[in-house]
Amino acid sequence: MRKEHYDLMYAQETDFWWFAGMRMVMGEILKKHLQNGPKRTLDVGCGTGINLLWMASFFRPESITGCDYSRAAIGWCAEALRSARDQDAIRAVQLSRGDARRLPFSEGSFDLVTSFDVLNHFPEGEAVHAMAEISRVLRPGGLAIIREPAYQWLLSSHDTIFGTCRRYSAPELERRMTRVGFRILETTYANTVLFPLAAAQRLLRKHAGIASDRTDAHPWPPMLRWLNGPFKACLGLESRLLARGCRLPFGLSAICVARKIDSWG
Repeated sequence: MRKEHYDLMYAQETDFWWFAGMRMVMGEILKKHLQNGPKRTLDVGCGTGINLLWMASFFRPESITGCDYSRAAIGWCAEALRSARDQDAIRAVQLSRGDARRLPFSEGSFDLVTSFDVLNHFPEGEAVHAMAEISRVLRPGGLAIIREPAYQWLLSSHDTIFGTCRRYSAPELERRMTRVGFRILETTYANTVLFPLAAAQRLLRKHAGIASDRTDAHPWPPMLRWLNGPFKACLGLESRLLARGCRLPFGLSAICVARKIDSWG
């Protein structure tokens, strides 16, 4: 991703419906699988750092490390830390520059590893290697939560601009994570309610050969900004369904929760 994309993310990430709504979704998934807060957490591909601070405030880990290859991303993370008001959360956060395919951490360093919309930037073999790296740095029995954009047939100009190589179905994430030593606890989709609208828009653009230099995360024009609240509410509804144990059967994002198989298998 280019620096201007991180600039856009930082400007939008606090309140734009997709970012705020996906934090609600991921929050319910985290609560479901974390009976006790993890002491050591790693976020692979931490982007602008808003999710780091959110997780640090959400379940109060002893430490949470954000790792990203981009210098621009690390710069925005540092800015997010300077702007944050939650001093306990700030003290828990550490930053590290590194490649997801060669994580700069020793084996078994973390209790929880998250990775949100990162592996899609790598070709197939390299993405699986990054999953293996996530397994390596987790302690036996540690938890991994991976979220990726769903369905290769939805690949669009938005993905091209952000450097997406591949979109994943939930079963594809399951198979790849099982291959590198994980036991799958849950798979689901998210952004289900708005899926028909988004899929129709992308397919119509593709069929009509319409290319765009704007991403789906660009600010809306003033006349459409009222939609931010209703769209965010759709993801809020999905988060409540997930909290009640529902599995969403399709959506724009695929999510896989898995535990690293311990030494006893």
